[in-house]
Amino acid sequence: MKSLQMKPQLVTWITRMVWAVLAGCVVGAFTGWAIARTLHIPQLDQLPTYRPASTTEVLAADGSQVATFALERRVELPPDQIPDNLKLAIVAIEDGNFYNHGGVDPKAILRAVIGSIKTWKLGGQGGASTLTQQLARDLFLSRERRIARKIREMFLALDMEKRLSKDQIISMYANQIYFGQGAYGVEAASLLYFDKPAIELELYEAAMLAGMIQNPERLHNPIRNPEGTKNRRDRVLGKMFELGFIDQGSYRAGLEAPLGLELHKAHTDNGAYFLEHVRRKIENDYGTNTLYKGGLQVDLTMDPGLQKAAEAAVREGLVELETNHLGFRRPPNVVKDGRAQDAVSYIDPSWQQLSLVPGDMVRAVVLEVSRSKARLRLADREAEFGIAAAKWTKASSLKRILRPGDLVFVRLPDPLPEDDEAVLSVELLQEPEIEGALLAMDNRTGAVLAMVGGFDFERSEFNRATQSKLQCGSAFKPFVYLTAFEAGYTPADTLFDAPFLLPDAIGELTYCPKNYYNKYYGITTLRRALEASFNASAVKLQDMVGGQAVVDTAKAMGISTELHPYASLALGTLGVRLIDLVRAYAGFANLGEIPQPYFIAEVRDRDGRQLERFFPTLERGASAPATYLLLHVLEGVVERGTGMKARALDAHLAGKTGTTDEYSDAWFVGSSPRITVGVWVGRDHKAPIGKRMTGAAAALPIWIRFMEVYLETLDEAARAERFSIPAGVVFSAVDRYSGHLVVPACSTGSEVILDAFLDGTEPNITCEEDDPALRDLPWLFQQAYYAPRDGEPMPTPEALICADDRFKPDEDEDEDAPT
Repeated sequence: MKSLQMKPQLVTWITRMVWAVLAGCVVGAFTGWAIARTLHIPQLDQLPTYRPASTTEVLAADGSQVATFALERRVELPPDQIPDNLKLAIVAIEDGNFYNHGGVDPKAILRAVIGSIKTWKLGGQGGASTLTQQLARDLFLSRERRIARKIREMFLALDMEKRLSKDQIISMYANQIYFGQGAYGVEAASLLYFDKPAIELELYEAAMLAGMIQNPERLHNPIRNPEGTKNRRDRVLGKMFELGFIDQGSYRAGLEAPLGLELHKAHTDNGAYFLEHVRRKIENDYGTNTLYKGGLQVDLTMDPGLQKAAEAAVREGLVELETNHLGFRRPPNVVKDGRAQDAVSYIDPSWQQLSLVPGDMVRAVVLEVSRSKARLRLADREAEFGIAAAKWTKASSLKRILRPGDLVFVRLPDPLPEDDEAVLSVELLQEPEIEGALLAMDNRTGAVLAMVGGFDFERSEFNRATQSKLQCGSAFKPFVYLTAFEAGYTPADTLFDAPFLLPDAIGELTYCPKNYYNKYYGITTLRRALEASFNASAVKLQDMVGGQAVVDTAKAMGISTELHPYASLALGTLGVRLIDLVRAYAGFANLGEIPQPYFIAEVRDRDGRQLERFFPTLERGASAPATYLLLHVLEGVVERGTGMKARALDAHLAGKTGTTDEYSDAWFVGSSPRITVGVWVGRDHKAPIGKRMTGAAAALPIWIRFMEVYLETLDEAARAERFSIPAGVVFSAVDRYSGHLVVPACSTGSEVILDAFLDGTEPNITCEEDDPALRDLPWLFQQAYYAPRDGEPMPTPEALICADDRFKPDEDEDEDAPT
């Protein structure tokens, strides 16, 4: 072998032989065609218009990027956006003769042949493939080391050089090549390693990227091997200087520069349920290939600030319920359940991309426990807490409630210590078993501004905001009252709230709707009955206006799930989706016009051409005057009814609570003049949330937490905005209990409210001095003073059993609501 290197004439002979072989392949048209067909070389007619697989980019409503969908993380750049220093760096280290050969470099082949002879291994020396050959291999071939593949690669390179300019080839190569850490192409690599676009790269940064190409995951990876990467970068700079691409001053400056890594940190806000919903829709509409390789640009309706607030409201609200109301339960133990041999070796999946945020809630594993202190580990950090940080558990000793290997939920300190090695002082929490969902929608457009489908997407991808069909309890009652108002009833009309019987499926009088704690109120206005959520009155009113009419109203207002005119429908016993309920309540705020919900505002292709754009539409579901009567009553729910906790927000709001049997589902859906927000809390398998976990106790605090953030985004005028009042609506001062017009003679003792009526339907009966005394009588004694409406079911001796305290209520009327 040594003599082979010492005889120039032998080298010359081999060079001539290589040229002869190549000339024979190129000039011999028939032979080349036959070989091409035999070796199955791909057709290249579409090569000038080839586009590499590109990342689909998802943008929030403010233009910020919230997600990407791709098999390969890649951002394609046009040739003029790839800086010359990067192109030249790649050429210098990968193919110094690039601008002089026609796709195949005989000298490089000669070096490879000699290397193979020396090592007795095909490709033992390497370096034979030109940039064009590498591109051909990456686009069309595999990396198997076989002569047939090599010949196909050479033919492809020669053909590509005929069809493409050198700048097109180097640009395609720069967009195609892999740079480690999942980054394909120079733009993705530049954003990953330097957190800036490729066009802004300095010479030494471009040289580092070019040096990574041959071994991006290990030897030349700046994260795993910074020293090896710097040596490789310096070699690239040397090659550039040797080839005359840079002057000596630039070369020296490049050598003295540090690697300069500025790793891009991934967006930490979740929005996972929103993004998964969008991903599924794009995949369904455009196909899997386009979603992951087509480079789509997708504009969402998501408001990033409100999405963050929604995530925080649900997570904080559910944790607060667990710690303050449901009590401590033993956490899972990773050693006992076989997830780890010991606590020290355990790695929680949530730690993979953990970014410590002050005040955030994270999982940690218990390492040691004493009576007064527990030592923990979370990812690569150590943490601890004392018994004072677990006082909500009511334990006198931490050893009574914890053991090594327990996987606990803790809150990080705020602020975090400046020393990255410092032990974190955390607070013990409890990861909820209950679930929750929140959806916020723009009333006028239907744009979904924020959506949370559960406590933790990693724990469960099931989206309870769009996929669950859940009993909504009293949150369904507004459809009953809207049907009544459309039929001519007014909020001041009265019913007799008392136990009564209705026929079951076979016609027997067995169904008896019951109020909370079986307490009944006798003569009551429709307003009071809905504000305080009286069950018996709601079922009675549905019976009077017709169950099918209520079904028709709910369907007209956007409820898409199957409904039947059962008597219990008034109490929300049939399943509905949160998104449908939010849409319907947005229709209440819009005076009967319901919006079409949407998540995607616009879709463009990789070149920015519009493929799809959503134009908001409204459908008339109910008349504006009748809907306003309902809306005005729902304002009363917040002002003095089951939703009165929301009155602290100091804004014009309307909404309704909902609680199902045995406290298994808790709801609050409410509106401001601009947005509607719905919250559900419950368990995936129907079971009680906890004792007295009504809509007001479990769901409303989460709604309030979110609305506080939303209202802070408004200026003073927007925050003071009122619901619109349609033509044909007038107001009169009435007694909330009797519905009578209030006059000075009997105003004392009356609860006077300014109620809404369709013009001409105001009450014509004035209040009387004994009205307050009448309302204070037990319901059974009030019956003698009440004239039933036509068709109104009234108490019978058989129905009196409903008032027995041994019977439990079916549904919600909030026990805290003033009655």
